[in-house]
Amino acid sequence: MKKLLLLFVLSIPVGLWAQQLPERSPFGETGFLWNPAMTAPWNYYEIDAGFRQEWLGFEDAPQTAYLGIQYPFEKENMSLGGYFMHDAVNPIKTNTFALTYAYKLEPGFKRYDQLSIGLMGSVTHIFVDGLDVVVKDPDDDYVPVGENNKLSPNVGFGVFYISQVRDPYKKNALYAGLGCTQSIPSNVIFDQTGSLGNFKRALHGNALFGARIIKESMLLEPSIWVNYSVVNRLNVNLSFRIEQFDSFWAGLTYTTNQTLALQVGSVFNKGFVKDGSLRVGLLGSYNIGTFGQARGLGFECYLAYRFEL
Repeated sequence: MKKLLLLFVLSIPVGLWAQQLPERSPFGETGFLWNPAMTAPWNYYEIDAGFRQEWLGFEDAPQTAYLGIQYPFEKENMSLGGYFMHDAVNPIKTNTFALTYAYKLEPGFKRYDQLSIGLMGSVTHIFVDGLDVVVKDPDDDYVPVGENNKLSPNVGFGVFYISQVRDPYKKNALYAGLGCTQSIPSNVIFDQTGSLGNFKRALHGNALFGARIIKESMLLEPSIWVNYSVVNRLNVNLSFRIEQFDSFWAGLTYTTNQTLALQVGSVFNKGFVKDGSLRVGLLGSYNIGTFGQARGLGFECYLAYRFEL
């Protein structure tokens, strides 16, 4: 059933307007995957990895995995990052390689505030296996046959503002950002399908606003993340996270597609991994809407090594 549904969406002549990118992870450290200006905004670098499984018990359910790195160059007022992301919703699989760059300015609205301007360059390999598609009419012009491979380059942009960039675990701060990915809309024509098989890459944008509130040895962080894609697809994430320094964190996220997600994590500090810290997080999600029982549970795991410069 899932394969039939995906094939139907893929075959719409005007292009594929459904979600083309994975949903943004509730783990906040992954923000640079969607907004390049959020690449290493603080004074630490991070190497992280994650895996998400959605709709447990559903055949060919969506899976996403990524590996990323972000590093700040304080003297040069810039940050560099990169990631690899694999996303599979059979029969469509994508592999994305991306590099991100952020240049940091001091706008002077407040002492030690920071405005980052980001750029992302990416190449996505799109794979559709026609042998993995079950259809009622095999002679339909929209049905992919054989293995379809295409490369789709693109660029992204972003801005990100922090009111207090010094001592992120000692002083309160507000932050806000705007980002876009797939900013160059393009048509990906599958050779083994025919001229009607069109995977239209649409522009995706996002906006973020949040606060970091320090209470003695704890961090409280409410935030809102808005995702938009052409044409008029809107999704809003409301999150609240609490972190005990060098110990643990927990968070709750609600999205307007009626999904609740709860995350917990542990921080293994400098005594465990020399001068850095190891962060391990787990997340469970469930859709509380009409299709919640059919979609089932989802989960995500997150692993990161962080080193403060």
